[in-house]
Amino acid sequence: MNGDILRIIAEIEDECFRSELRYSERELTIRSKKRGFTCFIVYLEERPVAFVFGFDDPERSAYFSDSAATLIERRRVGSILTALETLYCLENGYVSEKMITEELDESGRRLREYWERFGFYVTGRDPKIGVEMRLEFTPEVVKKLSDKYIGPEKGPVRPPNHVSL
Repeated sequence: MNGDILRIIAEIEDECFRSELRYSERELTIRSKKRGFTCFIVYLEERPVAFVFGFDDPERSAYFSDSAATLIERRRVGSILTALETLYCLENGYVSEKMITEELDESGRRLREYWERFGFYVTGRDPKIGVEMRLEFTPEVVKKLSDKYIGPEKGPVRPPNHVSL
């Protein structure tokens, strides 16, 4: 992973996550070498304020969204990143996105419910791991998120020709 990206992720995680949820430099480096690794970073006035990263899930045609954080809450930055990530996934041939979250964070925010409003649904719960969730990509789902958080597109969002289901 580019050292600058690693530093940005670590700095934002330090401000947003309690210590047990933060990745070490080694853990970030390992994740950055996974097949399909992708990281989006949002800047405000040349300062990084949010990120989301993920990579190919072991399940065929699935993307695992590993970590996301924003220093600017309640301004749709996280929602925009989620919409951007889903659009990226659909355009790159993924059929679903998986993630693991918490039911509630330390501030009492209902994270499962937050992700459900984007269309994610619970696929499992494990007290040691967390709440496992999935979003199935259809052009309609991705278009709805894209239109709402990024801006309306001309024409339908379509999967690329190389998608194999």
